[in-house]
Amino acid sequence: MKKIIKLSLATSLVALSLTAAESNTELMDKINGLQKQINELKASQSDSNDALEERIDSVETSTMVDKINFGLEFRARVDSFESQDAAGTQATDNNIWSNRLRLNMDSEITDDMKFTGRLVMYKNWADSNINVFAGADPMQGRRPSDSGLFVERAYVDWTVLKGEVPVVLTLGRQPSSDGPSHQFKDNTVRKATYSALSFDGAADGIVATANLQKASNVDGLALRVGYGKGYQDQSAQSYVGNPGGIADSNVLGVFLDSGLGINGSLLQLSAVQARDVVSNVPGDNKNIGDIMLYTAMLEFTNLANSGLDIFAHYAVSQAKPNGDTSLYNGMNVGLLSTNMIGTTVSTDQKNGSAFWVGARYTMQIESMNNPRFGVEYNKGSENWFSFTQGSNDLTNKLATRGSAYEVYYIQPINRYAHLRLGAQMIDYEYTGSGYQIGAPMKVADVASLAPTTLDKLNNYYLLFNVAY
Repeated sequence: MKKIIKLSLATSLVALSLTAAESNTELMDKINGLQKQINELKASQSDSNDALEERIDSVETSTMVDKINFGLEFRARVDSFESQDAAGTQATDNNIWSNRLRLNMDSEITDDMKFTGRLVMYKNWADSNINVFAGADPMQGRRPSDSGLFVERAYVDWTVLKGEVPVVLTLGRQPSSDGPSHQFKDNTVRKATYSALSFDGAADGIVATANLQKASNVDGLALRVGYGKGYQDQSAQSYVGNPGGIADSNVLGVFLDSGLGINGSLLQLSAVQARDVVSNVPGDNKNIGDIMLYTAMLEFTNLANSGLDIFAHYAVSQAKPNGDTSLYNGMNVGLLSTNMIGTTVSTDQKNGSAFWVGARYTMQIESMNNPRFGVEYNKGSENWFSFTQGSNDLTNKLATRGSAYEVYYIQPINRYAHLRLGAQMIDYEYTGSGYQIGAPMKVADVASLAPTTLDKLNNYYLLFNVAY
């Protein structure tokens, strides 16, 4: 800057000191020469300032990114459905398009504390209506609705104890959706904690995880104890001094994870109790009983480096009605029970079971980015019930009281994007799949009473997915 000022003064002095004998040409040559030096110095200083500003911007951006890391997932999907009801009437609903956007975030708060979150928009094309089911807590961001964002996940992992047996508390909106073994079909790494046969959807709670791997020398050994709310009454009736309110649905669970000494193996055993389950009947919501879920799952990823992934899940549900019912469609319905007015209310325990098996094979064809082919099958009994209402699968096939098949082909486009072409074939043997209210009945027996009851459902789909 000082040099520029000196040159500017020099230019002025040259103009004053020139004698009358000097020609106009000589005068202009001297002035232009000095002005050129001034311009060059100014440009040099400007480049230096720009470079400095760029470095400052880079540091500020790096600082922000160091605090919170962002990622995105985008999916465009088209579905076509074929259905048949109990009376044999067939129908189709084709060319249903949807978009799903996920904004993922995580942040290392301290060495022993980390935050993870996910915001989701999921909507059918050209649809601005709010889906009433999408607003239910487990389904927020899990069912197509309008273009609003839902907080599907928001939790902090806090290592409260270190050493031989580290203990981590996970507080907030839990990683309880898209659990194992959905990662094979979704073409991702494992994204959640609990078997998707029994749990799928958003959930709030607190989980304590004791990592026993170091103390036991058993690969992947961990014990989890969790507590959450399946329902929390916030109406005035729930306050002290206002008896008759609906009791909260409290959920307690114990989970044991372990490897089996084989790379990519996972075994999980769990027992979960949900007390004071509610009927969720609009205008007549009541506590209707308790549910126990026992689940075992086994996974092998890339078994013996063969490109083969296999899994198997098995679960048992025990529903214990308390005898209370809600009025729904002119009937008194309780926990997996139906009672006509004036009849004895059932409190018999309702036992159900289901299994889910599948395999995926990665073909070693590098010119096609190693495409994958998969097949899955699940079957549920008459009284099978699970907490999968928030499944991102529109058919919630794992809740089926009957049989469901699925085949799919995955074509990777690059390391971030892929196409998936698939088909589901579902045969409902009993009514009420996915619902906790009403006694299941054989679909074949309700043709005259409820001819529109869903009997069979096929879903053919194609999707594009990018995760970055």
